[in-house]
Amino acid sequence: MTSVLIADDHVLLAEAVAAALEAPPRNFQTQIVGSLEGTKAALTEGHDFDLVMLDIRMPGMMGLKSINEVIAAAAPTHVVLLSGNADRIMVQSAVENGARGLIPKTMSIKSLVSVVDLLMSGQVFLPAEDYGDTAKDTASSKTVLSKREAGILQLTSEGLTNKEIASTFGSNEVAVKMHMRSICRKLSARNRAHAVTLGKQLGLL
Repeated sequence: MTSVLIADDHVLLAEAVAAALEAPPRNFQTQIVGSLEGTKAALTEGHDFDLVMLDIRMPGMMGLKSINEVIAAAAPTHVVLLSGNADRIMVQSAVENGARGLIPKTMSIKSLVSVVDLLMSGQVFLPAEDYGDTAKDTASSKTVLSKREAGILQLTSEGLTNKEIASTFGSNEVAVKMHMRSICRKLSARNRAHAVTLGKQLGLL
């Protein structure tokens, strides 16, 4: 039986989605949790989920960092994001890191369930229209960081030097500096400190 974990603190929405997925002809098995802590607990309790629907703004969530934690904890189970107002850059970064896309909470339950069917077939879903709060976007939608760049930005935010970052990745300082230049260019940052600030604003950290 197909099993779906619905991680969303909006109880009415979560219950409506669960009811739709549990109804014929799908007859899915569902479980609802309402926080990041609850999501991690459900993923470590031995349940075999086929899909995790993750609200990116429920209690405990801290942007892309928390999303990546759930993706890693759920693997190889697919994770799709749920949000009524998702930042475009953060969503694209999450997809690059393994998320299966974004389901807007403004979507009708019928359409939402159809998207779940699409995801279960192995597809990635992103809304055709523009989405998200672009007020904080200091860069275009093309400024998605690679996994290595995201990792370097994260370690930079933790105060590590280029030498320490290079050691962590088994690389060298020159390569780290080149990646940092790319990060600054993509985020339109003046320097590494500014890149960290922008990364936090965009939910990349």
